[in-house]
Parts: sequence; C-alpha cells; structure tokens
Amino acid sequence: MRTRNILTSFAFIMLTLFLILIIASRTSEAGGVNLFGEVSTEPDNLFGDISIPGVTTTPEPTVRPTVYKPDVDITSWEFILANSDHNIGTYSPPQTGSIEGTAQYFDVRAMDALLAFIQGARDAGFTPYIMTAYINYSSQEYIFNGRASQIAWGGTYTYEEAVEIAKTVVAYPGTSDHQTGLAVDITDRYYSSLSSANIDEDLLDWLAEHCAEYGFILRYPALKESVTGRNEPYHFRYVGTTAAEYIMERGLCLEEFIELYE
Repeated sequence: MRTRNILTSFAFIMLTLFLILIIASRTSEAGGVNLFGEVSTEPDNLFGDISIPGVTTTPEPTVRPTVYKPDVDITSWEFILANSDHNIGTYSPPQTGSIEGTAQYFDVRAMDALLAFIQGARDAGFTPYIMTAYINYSSQEYIFNGRASQIAWGGTYTYEEAVEIAKTVVAYPGTSDHQTGLAVDITDRYYSSLSSANIDEDLLDWLAEHCAEYGFILRYPALKESVTGRNEPYHFRYVGTTAAEYIMERGLCLEEFIELYE
C-alpha cells in the first residue's frame, strides 16, 4: 500500500512538471517571460488561437489615428480642384471683376483678399505685378490648341501626338487652376514668358511666407511636383485663411488637403 502511494505521488509530480514545461514553452512562443528568464515580444497568448465549434469570433476593427483637419466645407467654391485628374469642364466663376482696373480678372468673392495680398507686398517694399489671373475655358482651349498645332507643324508628330506633348507644358482645357478664377501668377514686372529665374527671389520668398495671412497658398510648391506635376513659385491660389494656414504650415499641396476629407 505504501509503495502504491509513493508511485502515485511520483506520477503526480512528474505530470505537474510536464505541464509546467509545456506552459513555459508556450509562454516563450506566445510572449512574456518564460521560466528561463527569456523575454518574447510576440503577442501574449499562452494557448494560441482557440477555435470553439459553433462560435464565430469577429476580429477587432482597425482603429485609424484621428488626423486634425480644419472645420471647413470642402464642397465650397474656394476648394474647386482643377488638374489633369479633375477636369472642371466649362466652369466659370459666377462673377469676376477687374484687378485694379487692369485686363486681369478675378473671382469677386475673393477680390478683397487678393487686393490686400498685393498691398501687403507693396507695403513690404516690393512691386508685385499680376502676370496672369482668370483664364476662361475658351481662352485656355485657344492657348492649348495653338501650342499643339505648333508642335505638330512640320510633320514630325501627328496632331494626336502633339496634343499629348502639349499637355506636358500647357494645361488642357478644363484642367487649369486659372480657370477657377481664384489663381494668380505674381511677378515683379511683365515677362514675355514666365520663368522663376527672372523674378525677384525676395518677392517670391515674401509671397510664400505671408500668403496664408491673406487666404492664399503656394499652389505648386517644388517639393510637391510629384503630386501636382508642376513647380511654379509665382502661382498662388485662394482657399481662405483657415485652410491656407493649415496647408502652408504643414507643407501640403491642394490635392493633399482635399484628400484629407475623402
């Protein structure tokens, strides 16, 4: 009888040790600290995935971090997007007005902001010149077709090929930011062709640094050329002060800002 009790106790001890070793091994695989002081960075699940017949488990939904964005109506007129992926057709602003009596026109809803922007540059000692502002669909179509015809002249390219080449240098009708009536190219004087190398760099720096104060953004920053396809340090676009400050502080382009709301 005594021998049987000893054998039973021995068997119980061996079974206990066996279970401890199994648990320690599972701990090492599933995460935590095992009996040997080893630390695992794997998920803490001692028994792995447990499947219970008749019971369906639903995985926890992925929680995306909340990104702060301004409380603006992204469908409002200030945020109309014209680019190669967003053709706005024959859109035109409800009303445009002459900029200080010149032959350049701008959406009247943002005219006061533009005039303040220009005056701010003057007060800083610069002589800003509005090189280009609103361009309607028909005018852009005329400009584009003229460039395509010029490229096709001589027969080196078919007209269809010339059209594709022209798209790389001139906005296709309906895709120009100028058609929104909210864009301006600001230089220091008239130039027969635009090149940032010709424009006063101090003026361009001041415009980029202060544009958000007046509700404007640098529409085509150099670091976002892979997104916009353009690098134009003289091209500014009105979006309102709230959005402009957010965009400029974070170094975004208009496409990236609008994407935040999609």
